[in-house]
Amino acid sequence: MSSIVIFCKTLVKGGAEKQALSFAKLLAERGMDVVVISWSKYKVDAQNKNFIAENSLRHYGLHGTRLMRFIQYNRILKRENAAVVFSYLTLANIVTGLSKLFNRSLVTFGGIRSERLPVCKFLSERFVHNHLNDATIFNNHSAKNKFEQRGFNPGKGYVIHNAIKIPASFTSLQDRDDLNIITVARFVKAKDFDTSLLAFSRLTTRNPDLSIRYIIVGYGPEEPRIRALISSLGLIEKVDIVINPPNVRDYLKGSGIYLSTSLFEGLSNSLMEAMVESLPIVATDVGDNSFLVRDGHNGYLLPVKDVKQIAIKLETLVKSAELRHTFGVNSYALIKEGFNEEKLLSGYLKLIGQYTTILSPKQVHVNEKTYTHTGL
Repeated sequence: MSSIVIFCKTLVKGGAEKQALSFAKLLAERGMDVVVISWSKYKVDAQNKNFIAENSLRHYGLHGTRLMRFIQYNRILKRENAAVVFSYLTLANIVTGLSKLFNRSLVTFGGIRSERLPVCKFLSERFVHNHLNDATIFNNHSAKNKFEQRGFNPGKGYVIHNAIKIPASFTSLQDRDDLNIITVARFVKAKDFDTSLLAFSRLTTRNPDLSIRYIIVGYGPEEPRIRALISSLGLIEKVDIVINPPNVRDYLKGSGIYLSTSLFEGLSNSLMEAMVESLPIVATDVGDNSFLVRDGHNGYLLPVKDVKQIAIKLETLVKSAELRHTFGVNSYALIKEGFNEEKLLSGYLKLIGQYTTILSPKQVHVNEKTYTHTGL
C-alpha cells in the first residue's frame, strides 16, 4: 500500500505544525496510510506529541548531521513506499524537492504559508517550486499572487485555505461578564505589538471609567521589549501577559474582542480560533485576513500601524454589547461555512487525485457539497 507523507521541520507549537497534524489525522480517518516525519527529532511540543499518540499517527523524527538526516529521510520514504509528500515551510520544501531527484515517481508538494519571506528563503523556494517539486500549496491567495509576480511558475501553484475543527454550537458573548480584549500570537516583530499596545493605551485614556483588560497570549523573543513598552505606557495594571498556556481556548472564551495588528500574514490560525469562539475581530488588512473578516459584518479591517483607527474601532465594540454579539454570531457562521475541515480535505484529495492514482473512489469522496479551490 502506498503511503502519504507529511513532512515538517519541527513539531513545536505553531500554525504550520498544527495544520500538518490535523491534515494527517483527516487522511488517516479516511483509511489512508499516513506517515508524519519531522526534521528535528527532539523539537516536538508536548501537546503535539499527545495529539500524535491519541490519533495513532506514525511519526519519525530525524537526527544527526544534515547529511545523516537526509539519508534517513530517503530511507523512510523508500521503506514506507511513499507515493506523495506534503512538506511545510522552506527547509522541508527543499529537502523534499532534493529527494525527488532520487525518486522520480514520488509526487511532491511544497507548502508556503506567509506572504513575505526573507530574500534567501524566497530564492530557495522559487527554485524548488519551479524546478523540483511538482507543485506548491499556498494557504493564502495573497502569497500566491505576490510570488507569481516575482517569478514563481503560475501553473504549479494552488491555494487551499487552512481549516479548523468547528464545535457543534457556540457560546454567546451575552454569557460573558468580563470585557477583555485578547491577542494570541508569537512575540515577534511581524505581529507589531507596538501598534496594539498604543491603540489599547489610547482606548483606556479615552475611557478611564471602563473596566477593560488586554490579554496577550503567546511566547517569543520580543517578550522583554513588549513588557518594557507596557511599563512605559503605564499599562501594567491593565495588561496581562500569559506565556504559552495549554488552554488557549479558555482565554478566548473569557474574552469579548479579538485584536490582531500583524504587519503581514498568510491565513491566520489565531483569527480562526477566535472566530470559532464567536469573537468580533479587529485586524489589519494583510494576507488573506479579508477572507476571514468582512468589514462591518464580523469585525473591522484596518491599515497596518493605524493606531488611531484601531483604537476607534475597539472603542466602538467596547461600547456596544449588541454589536459585539452580532459580530460574534457572524464570525461563527462565517468560519463554520467557509473553513471547516471537510472543505480542506476536499481540496487536498482533489489535488492528490489530479497528480496520482493512489486513492480509491471511496477515499476521494467527501460527504460535503463540492468546493472550489483556486488552481484546482
